[in-house]
Amino acid sequence: MTHVLGGSCLSSQFTALMNLRPRRRPVPAIPIVSLIDIMVILLIFFIATTSFNEEKKQVKITLPQSKALGEAVPKQEVRRTLAITQNQELILDGTPVDAEHLAAAIQQLRDLNPGVKLELQADAKTELELLIKVWDALREAGYPINDVPARIKASGK
Repeated sequence: MTHVLGGSCLSSQFTALMNLRPRRRPVPAIPIVSLIDIMVILLIFFIATTSFNEEKKQVKITLPQSKALGEAVPKQEVRRTLAITQNQELILDGTPVDAEHLAAAIQQLRDLNPGVKLELQADAKTELELLIKVWDALREAGYPINDVPARIKASGK
């Protein structure tokens, strides 16, 4: 099938051009052997490091009791309430108080009940100016603001 005119060179080019069969592409290969090696190593690692929960033995101990301990428990402290109502009124331990006389009323309560603790209950809509006056009165009467917990109530509750 070689051409006389072109010689063998022409015939090889002609057959290369006329080769219409699709070439087979190489199938991508996944190196499964190395993946199996990795999986075996991981399996051995997880088996070696897994701790199976066993029921642990427990020793039953009876702890000693003390009768004197019951006496050492401190009493539940009772706090007196300083309330600011929704209408911006001040009530100290159930008694209405004017903002100007609040420091004197707190000091009088403290003199009558030494060691008494106070708690501030304010409405959510309490004016900031009134709240600052209350804090100033507490400070004048000898109560640090950090020692007086404040509870804010939602309006109408």
